[in-house]
Amino acid sequence: MQPVLFWLAGTVLSAYIVYEVIKTSRDYPTLKQAVAQGDAEARAQFYMRIMRFEWVSAALALVALSFDRTKLTAASLQLSDTGFGRWISSETANLSRSSGIVGIAAGLLLGLGIMSIVRLRARRSKPIPPDTGTKSWVRKFVPDIGPLIPITARERLLFAVVAISAGICEEIVFRGWLLFSLHSPFGLTGTALVLLAALLFGLCHVYQGVTGVIGATLAGLLLTALYVVTGTLLVPIVLHALIDLRVAILPNSVPQVIRTQFQEERA
Repeated sequence: MQPVLFWLAGTVLSAYIVYEVIKTSRDYPTLKQAVAQGDAEARAQFYMRIMRFEWVSAALALVALSFDRTKLTAASLQLSDTGFGRWISSETANLSRSSGIVGIAAGLLLGLGIMSIVRLRARRSKPIPPDTGTKSWVRKFVPDIGPLIPITARERLLFAVVAISAGICEEIVFRGWLLFSLHSPFGLTGTALVLLAALLFGLCHVYQGVTGVIGATLAGLLLTALYVVTGTLLVPIVLHALIDLRVAILPNSVPQVIRTQFQEERA
């Protein structure tokens, strides 16, 4: 009975992800319009929807993996003897797992903390000047995330929770469950396994446009590399959360061209 339950959870999770990706792509223009019209609850409602998807999908992933912690380790993927694993090993031969990777993560945390203190001490943000120096064709190559950038204190708080949820849940789903599922039942290994998983992760960001898909795919490759190097999801979770938390804590650090693009669409 249990194997059937685990298989059913994986099937439901796959269908749920596809459903949410399609629905989000259809609803995203509505969000953009609502934000442009000054709907004060539009972003908050969208954030809540994202969090619901993240935690439900993570719960289904854990059930599908039969709550087996060994399936959430890179060792279960048998990548060390493949071309991808050897490339990662050679690139990180001089990087100590105990000091190098942890040092990088600690440096990122420290840097984010310093920037946060500086940002929070400022009572008011400087107004964003119009982006007159960026060519219009360049703006077509930036991800469509302008409507998601939090503005109010409440939105920043909610986005921070979303960022932490994304770091935990999306790594469990896309670096844990997805890689294991593609490897174990379907027999994918090495570079093919890593590339397909990263591409599927990127396609889940299709609502952000082609650039968003490409960016998320590259991020998926980086996070997978960290997963393989460290053998644990902890470092990818921390890095993923930090990347997203930056938007909540330091929204003005988002490239100006992205915000300007959305401002132009609103006009």
